[in-house]
Amino acid sequence: MKVFFDFDGTLTTKDSLIPFLIYTVGWPMVIFKAILLVPLLCRYLFNRELRGEVKNRALQIYLSKFSKQEIDHSASQFVTKILPKMMRPQAIALLEKHKANGDECILVSASIDLYLLPWVKQNGFAKLISTPYIGNYPTMIGKNCYGEEKVQQILKNYPDLSEEDSCAYGDTIGDIPMLKLVKKGFMWSNKAQKYLPLS
Repeated sequence: MKVFFDFDGTLTTKDSLIPFLIYTVGWPMVIFKAILLVPLLCRYLFNRELRGEVKNRALQIYLSKFSKQEIDHSASQFVTKILPKMMRPQAIALLEKHKANGDECILVSASIDLYLLPWVKQNGFAKLISTPYIGNYPTMIGKNCYGEEKVQQILKNYPDLSEEDSCAYGDTIGDIPMLKLVKKGFMWSNKAQKYLPLS
């Protein structure tokens, strides 16, 4: 069976990009440069389609001065030192159960592959589908892997998915298209503290 997991809020207890930026550049710099994001964030409040543009701008502001070697090193350290503290215990138990059953686990995330790629390699995933980090200013990322884009990327990699047994786990409305794509979709419930079938 193919099992698709979202990352932020599904496998983790919170968003991972901001902690990565804080780890890489430090709290003072994150706060100091945040003012540069305000105009775009104001537009984002009225147009959620700008989420990819917001992410690209944030990475321009915080990472464009770093070399690829420096960023890769920071990502490696972030995976080792920070991500383990952010993981949802129920999610890790579920992941281990699927792996023990011989299921093919695939991570599908809007987060950047900078730190997700080393993480999936460490945690037995068969594949990573995520927002690609390009780091070539001003283009810091490729297409934001969110909502319907998750479906497009899944079908690009698994065109015969409809003929296979499959399930997926998510936590927000951005995951619903992916959850509807598979045979069984499950949404994390903070109230119930477990994954519930998508209604």
